[in-house]
Amino acid sequence: MENPCTKQRICAATLCLMLLVTANALAAAKAVLSGPSQAVAGDLVTLNGQHFEAGATFTVVTIRDSNSSEELVTAANDGSLSYQLVTASPGKYEVRVHDSDNQLVVTSFVLVHPAGD
Repeated sequence: MENPCTKQRICAATLCLMLLVTANALAAAKAVLSGPSQAVAGDLVTLNGQHFEAGATFTVVTIRDSNSSEELVTAANDGSLSYQLVTASPGKYEVRVHDSDNQLVVTSFVLVHPAGD
């Protein structure tokens, strides 16, 4: 005959293990920002994100040479977000997404070529 305490301990240990595996799987889904890596000056480039905290607001920092700009973007309920990058002039654009604690979440780059090249 089995001891009821042993069954409870086994169930508790199994539950703890399942919670740990689930938490690690969720943490492994890192935020990503995807879109074209190259464009032509004047293009409007759409960068799409996945695996962001649903409903959270993020700061998108765009850097080109010594110029930078910031814009707030809110992730949808499914953790996706979209950002429109205006490529006014040629150069390498770095797009950084920061969370509300100003922690860097993800970075993407777009190389913009002169129009007509």
